[in-house]
Amino acid sequence: MTSGLTRYVDVATRFQAREAAVPAWLARMRQEGLAHFARLGLPTTRDEAWKYTNVAPIADGAFAPVSSVRDAAELAAVVARLALPGPRLVFVDGRLAPELSSVEGLARGVSLKPLRDAWAEDGAWLAEELGQRALAAEHAFTALNAALLEDGAVLRLAPRALSETPVQLLFLSRGDAPVLASPRVLVVAGEGSEATLVETYASVTGGSGPTFTNAVTEVTLGDNASLKHYRLQSEGDSALHVGGLHVRQGRDSRFASHSFALGGALARTEVQVALMGEGADATLNGLYVGRGTQHLDQRTALDHAVPNCTSRELYKGVLDDRARGTFHGLVRVRQDAQHTDARQQNRNLLLSEHAQADTRPQLEIFADDVKCAHGAAVGRLDAQALFYLRSRGIPRAEAERLLTYAFARELVEAVPEGPVRASVEGLLAPRLPGAARTEVAA
Repeated sequence: MTSGLTRYVDVATRFQAREAAVPAWLARMRQEGLAHFARLGLPTTRDEAWKYTNVAPIADGAFAPVSSVRDAAELAAVVARLALPGPRLVFVDGRLAPELSSVEGLARGVSLKPLRDAWAEDGAWLAEELGQRALAAEHAFTALNAALLEDGAVLRLAPRALSETPVQLLFLSRGDAPVLASPRVLVVAGEGSEATLVETYASVTGGSGPTFTNAVTEVTLGDNASLKHYRLQSEGDSALHVGGLHVRQGRDSRFASHSFALGGALARTEVQVALMGEGADATLNGLYVGRGTQHLDQRTALDHAVPNCTSRELYKGVLDDRARGTFHGLVRVRQDAQHTDARQQNRNLLLSEHAQADTRPQLEIFADDVKCAHGAAVGRLDAQALFYLRSRGIPRAEAERLLTYAFARELVEAVPEGPVRASVEGLLAPRLPGAARTEVAA
């Protein structure tokens, strides 16, 4: 692992020397990120937080960021297939593709900018906001993202702005080179504002080589603000993915996260939400579907810091072949957070004798007037239900597919009807048992 650390330090050092023409505050942020990464090192299975996830494929890979986007226009058909109606920014191998992006249709008071434009136009404001939710000193991959900070998006909502059309960020990986993409997304929602953000991560058919995406998203919700966040990860079978979502909620704010982890050889998604204003409400929904030898790791942390907040969390895993899924969910209720109402559930469906699920729901409660509960389950398809369907003339493969979809449907139906749900269903269908083993993304 030491050689992997040295390799990434060298990559980041060369990157910072090459991309030195940036504001002083950004240069400092990169340098501090590199220093934290060198100090923290790459995690190993000896680290409790990474006990079930071995990052050796990341440590051993010769991944590096690209310096420019090439032939992005050739991906127009791919974008058309994956894009949602409305404004979007498209990134290819971690770099913005302006010719594939469009910010037309943004509602009044809503600003969507590439990170480069934001630091040129709103540098003082951005310097105050970027890096405040995702702390490089605490997480090696967040630190590496900061060290390589180059491209990404800034979504800014003025007080009481209402964005009825989803805003999409589409991240494409070609897979024809060992590319390291380090997108950073910043969302700042003013008081009383409301929006929907969709992050889509996909691989382009034709490139079968490994890629590494190390993504970080930071969200700050003002008082009474509302954000629905969808994360659709369907990268190719050789892709490596680490994604972090860090949220801070103000008074009476509402945050809903819907995570769908479907692709990648090794993919880890972390969601950290701090409920810092009374009356805040958080919903975390997640579905991970693995097959082959995929390893899908889900980690969540809900921090109830003040009284009278509510959280609901439901994660489900569907694992076939020799796939392995892990879930670790922490709900922390601080001493002053009286009248907290928190519920957490993790359920896993194993479709093969060799599939494996590790689950660890966890409560840390330091207040005495709360309503909190958690639970976990790992099981197989209901034999009686399977027998019933087969007795009605349904072939076994189709019966298993129907029951598996029924298990996952609760999370699919949590997405309102419309383009986003259609996209989720389109990505999920090829991953269910009995479907052809083809690339989902493109």
